[in-house]
Amino acid sequence: MRRLIKRERRRGRGKRAMRAGLSLTAAALLLSSCGIPSTGVVEAGEAATGIRPAYVLYFVRQDTLLGVRSRVPGTFDIGTAVALLFQGPDAVLGRKGLTTELPPLTSPPTVRADGARLWVELPRGTEPLTRTALAQLTCTIAAARVVVDAGSSSSSGSTTVTVTIPGGRQAEGSAKTCPGSATAE
Repeated sequence: MRRLIKRERRRGRGKRAMRAGLSLTAAALLLSSCGIPSTGVVEAGEAATGIRPAYVLYFVRQDTLLGVRSRVPGTFDIGTAVALLFQGPDAVLGRKGLTTELPPLTSPPTVRADGARLWVELPRGTEPLTRTALAQLTCTIAAARVVVDAGSSSSSGSTTVTVTIPGGRQAEGSAKTCPGSATAE
């Protein structure tokens, strides 16, 4: 019995020694850094600024308003969103059946904001807007407001957009009626 106990003690010491040896080997490999020399600071352009925000443009497919999510191209503001919307869907979105009811513009619209209220003045010669076109414009502006105000207390659900069409006619829409941005990417 004594022999058996001594043998088990020796075996236990051997396992502990083997574990300690493996731990020391692993530590030595980590500390040697695999032969990679240190380089110090390397100047390689601008610092990373994080993930660029996404914006949503609202287009139409089979009489249904759909939000299409895209990455912000450089500097983004509400005027940029309106300009992109009036350009209409690109070729890829067009092949997916997306269209616009917004009329072509002769010059860029004027966009003003004051809190949750936004005003868009369309240039002379712009045709009257259909309800769907007004919804496209209202929803895109409300979604852009969220991107521009990222992190502020403004809420897209309370955004009101007043569109002035040449001749003094005005139409008003609210973000409360906008569909979610379930995208058609």
